Amino acid sequence: MVDALYVAATGMRAHQAEVDVISNNVANVTTVGFRRESVSFSALTAAMAAGSVDPAFEATRPATAQPGSGTVGEVVRSSAAGELKATGEPLNVAIDGAGFIEVLREDGSSAYTRAGMLGVNADGLLATAAGRPLATQIAVPTDAVAITIGTDGRVMAQLSTDKVPTELGKIELTSFANSAALTPLGDSLFGATPEAGEPSRGQAGENGLGAVRQGFLESSNVNMSDEMVSLMIAQRAFEMNSRVFQVADQMLSLTNSLAHS
Repeated sequence: MVDALYVAATGMRAHQAEVDVISNNVANVTTVGFRRESVSFSALTAAMAAGSVDPAFEATRPATAQPGSGTVGEVVRSSAAGELKATGEPLNVAIDGAGFIEVLREDGSSAYTRAGMLGVNADGLLATAAGRPLATQIAVPTDAVAITIGTDGRVMAQLSTDKVPTELGKIELTSFANSAALTPLGDSLFGATPEAGEPSRGQAGENGLGAVRQGFLESSNVNMSDEMVSLMIAQRAFEMNSRVFQVADQMLSLTNSLAHS
């Protein structure tokens, strides 16, 4: 009977985590380049074998509890692309297919993004909206006009001193064997992890990499209808686990009163 309390508590914790993830998805439904996250569930016995059980739970778990009771959640990030929406802005770019744009963070380390709201930072470099320069370090002269970005990532501009467009540089893309394993860093940035594999850099449109689309941005891949359905299911599952907890407590109370009668 005590086992039922721990099983129900673990289930409540897992579905609370699911609701937290869903709320984060909904909050980022308009965030450019956001990737939807979901919670997958597995038997507690599998989590125990992997050593991922909450230590606080394991410390209080009775010895009589059977392996396999309860559930644990793992957050999984979707690798599906969002819809490309036209903005008409020359420095807005979207990746039509696989790949990320590599940018440099303040400490010099690399981060990866699909949010292509680009601009020119204080150093005259093509950069993200937050001012982080692209890893390819594309300098944009102050007299550059009519900037065009090809599907292969080639950046061209008309300079006042030239009659023909000048190539300023090229936006390269980076891919990972398991992009879902990248770690979120905030501000639509992702960091590399051993699970994601080694970064593979190349020209847009080649070797499985997507094409660069100028004047477009990639929307969040969150579907509000799916999130509402998932939220209702998670809420009902949480309520059922809460009910199991209450019933087990009532049965323990009844047993205890009989033992002392």
